[in-house]
Amino acid sequence: MRTIFLGAAMVLLFGIVSQNGSAAPWKSGQTFRDCADCSEMVVIPGGSFSMGSPVGEPGRYPEEGPQRHIDIRQFAIGKYDVTREEWTAFVKATKRETPEGCDWSGLPDKDKSKASWQNLGFPQAGNHPVVCVTWNDAQDYVGWLSKRTGLKYRLPTEAEWEYSARAGSNTAFPWGTQANHDAANYGAEKGFEGVASGRDKWVYTSPVDAFPSNAFGLYDMNGNVLQWMQDCFVSSYAAFPADGSAYQTAMKLQAAPDPGMVGTDSCAYRMVRGGDWADPPDMIRSAARSWAPTLGSTLATHRSAGVGFRVARTLD
Repeated sequence: MRTIFLGAAMVLLFGIVSQNGSAAPWKSGQTFRDCADCSEMVVIPGGSFSMGSPVGEPGRYPEEGPQRHIDIRQFAIGKYDVTREEWTAFVKATKRETPEGCDWSGLPDKDKSKASWQNLGFPQAGNHPVVCVTWNDAQDYVGWLSKRTGLKYRLPTEAEWEYSARAGSNTAFPWGTQANHDAANYGAEKGFEGVASGRDKWVYTSPVDAFPSNAFGLYDMNGNVLQWMQDCFVSSYAAFPADGSAYQTAMKLQAAPDPGMVGTDSCAYRMVRGGDWADPPDMIRSAARSWAPTLGSTLATHRSAGVGFRVARTLD
């Protein structure tokens, strides 16, 4: 059974150094913004949990084990995925170009080379998650936030992400054992196709606050869009860092779920978590793991209408 130990961390105040250099208390569950265009952040309590899924969990993949005890230090993570509105502010401030080409979008296959975060083949409002952004794009975004604020913005680690998604739960989903279209935006029971059902009235992406938050006050950790992680690909938790840090060991892969990955560099791939609007229920479980890019793409070129990101921030 997976366990999570939060204890007094849920209620204690923690002293850190603020932007002006003075000691500043942070309380678990506190929300804040470091600038007008910055993501709204939530302070996540430190604690321990069992990362991965038990062998008997329905829909489990081998890459979700063996379960590993992980210690997490207090940190902050975006309340929501980075939105189109927030991404637009970054693009305007940095005069960033918008290249075309999205490996997967809502456009017909013959037009996918014309797709971009601004042209997806389906409607998005400013409060939808930005998609069709590369891992390199996400790195540039957190670098921009760090430079702008003087603080340590980054992508979440896989361990931080799963701990935050579970929010104290030890079931397949933070709300229980079964997927539920009233709790998340995801696809059909089988295959990869967006559906509208119940509260999930979006075939494609949904507003980032359309569904209830989890117990940590985070939205869309399960479903809507996959989220880029800092971690390199690894097919087992056997040698995974136990301190909540990212797995970033570069090595030639000797085994991988896709035979085409064998012999390639582990850090040529980065993990994506959470599942998206077209994924079946198994893929939006808290323990479910995916990675990108697909073979033939790179971290600088792989874009998908199912992949966005949220930011994290170090608090010490």
